Amino acid sequence: MRGIQRPLIIYTSQKPFYDRCAEDMKCGDLDEKTLKERFGLLQISERVNCYTFQKLAIPAYGDMPFLSKDQAAGILFDQLRFEAGRFAFWGPYTGIIQRLFTHMQYGNGKDFYDVQMNQAYKRMIEGDNSFTSTINSIKRTLHTFSGWEEGLQARHFANEMRNAHLPKFNRFSDRINGMGISVHEINSTQILLESLKFDSKRYTAVIHLKGQDHFGLDMDDISKTKFKYWKIFKIWFVLQRFQKLAYKPFFTNMEARITITGEANA
Repeated sequence: MRGIQRPLIIYTSQKPFYDRCAEDMKCGDLDEKTLKERFGLLQISERVNCYTFQKLAIPAYGDMPFLSKDQAAGILFDQLRFEAGRFAFWGPYTGIIQRLFTHMQYGNGKDFYDVQMNQAYKRMIEGDNSFTSTINSIKRTLHTFSGWEEGLQARHFANEMRNAHLPKFNRFSDRINGMGISVHEINSTQILLESLKFDSKRYTAVIHLKGQDHFGLDMDDISKTKFKYWKIFKIWFVLQRFQKLAYKPFFTNMEARITITGEANA
């Protein structure tokens, strides 16, 4: 049996990578009237007026000076990082969402890459032992494939990958470890069979997975009942979409290399 001579792309999601036209990648496109009347985003912070940048006092007495855009946004981002603790209070990845909001504040839309996010991505993939998991789907293809003499091609993985459970941070643990709010649904995925070698019928394969998500909110996000009443999403949406703030969303990139072994049934 012969393996592969060069890396083979065995899956690419329909949603493209680097889709800057996606609705959740918009910023600064909504005015105050729209945010208030359409989405009910009136006063989203008790510390600062997000539309006039007036600092609020509690209780409301004395001078309430007006702040610069950066000063007002700084207060709102501090609130975001605090509110994120409701979704990230257990496990090793609780700091990722804090870094994401800080990157939104200062990164000007640049891509985000984080070693710890890669670790979470790899652990999530390796921990999925379901029948339709990505790794088990690939293993079944390699186990049942019989046309080794003519060579393995991407199309031979199509049936299994069509029904595979692609990596997603949608487990119960992700609701409290910070990964659910940091990533949740991964927008785009590419799976590469990087190498495949045989020792008799026994194979060793290296799988390289790339994932990309959008760290931004679309109108559907803020309209969903499960999100619209949470302060964190209200502040996030206004910081991103209000024309006077317009903090840029960005792409979060993650990758994992996983070695698998098995026996080909040929």
